[in-house]
Amino acid sequence: MSLPCVRIAHFSDPHLPLAALPTWRELGFKRILSLLSWGTRRRRLHRWAPLDAVMRDIAQARPDLAALTGDLTNLGLLAEFRQARQWLDRQTLPPTLLVPGNHEALVRENSAAKQALWAPWLHPHPRYPSLSLLERNGVALIGVNTARPSLPFMATGSVGEAQAAQLADCLRQTRAAGLCRVVLLHHPPVAGLVSKRKGLTDLNAFQAVLCEQGAELVLHGHSHRATFTRLAGSGIHVLGTTSASHTPDTLQTAAGWNHITITAQADKWAIAIQRRALTPTGTMTDCAEHHAFTADRFLPLTAL
Repeated sequence: MSLPCVRIAHFSDPHLPLAALPTWRELGFKRILSLLSWGTRRRRLHRWAPLDAVMRDIAQARPDLAALTGDLTNLGLLAEFRQARQWLDRQTLPPTLLVPGNHEALVRENSAAKQALWAPWLHPHPRYPSLSLLERNGVALIGVNTARPSLPFMATGSVGEAQAAQLADCLRQTRAAGLCRVVLLHHPPVAGLVSKRKGLTDLNAFQAVLCEQGAELVLHGHSHRATFTRLAGSGIHVLGTTSASHTPDTLQTAAGWNHITITAQADKWAIAIQRRALTPTGTMTDCAEHHAFTADRFLPLTAL
């Protein structure tokens, strides 16, 4: 009997083009700054055509799960959350776990209505209220919310002590259950991938949880770069991706996604990663970045 294979589509930072401007009541200094950034630069970088090409490519690959690591919006407006809900409803996606990005928490305001709009993709964990969990065929997508309002000119995020404690317990429990643990967050968990003003304020504490409890793979967005690295002091691989709507100006930043295949072996998880990217001619192609590695597979405690 063949062991299960799970294919995951990892994409991030669609930054859906603005459908409407904020009202006067919704404006604040930080939203004004982001609106200026959108009008002067970002609207030329994040376009519908690249995003449509990426989503068609994902649909044709027929993955088993999808991992979306945040920043669907630009200003974090309720209208943008509605637009993103409508856009997600139109996509041909498998069960999908979504973690919010810093643009979803651009300013401090009531988020209950926004969370309700995205509820089908948030998958809150009944035991760990700060986390999300989506499981299929022995693979667990574990979502960590790092989106926090920050000061103007900053795009930092944080995990927080309470969520870090929940994550530690969740990683222990999912390992005991024999699951392949794939952790999702928006901000990179590795220093140097983004500037300090865009990074995790509690990076060291979060890394300590991962190093102590382990994980088979960590996925993130935010950097708008395709990267593959390891968490210092561990064998944990960390995978980033470009914006899914970015124009194909350079291969490093062109819109794309990560096609991840996880196969259960007798005592290992075999993990293969193929980056897909948009070319200047508008076609999607395999990139040279192909990674393959194994991680120890722990049998469920009940099977020991």
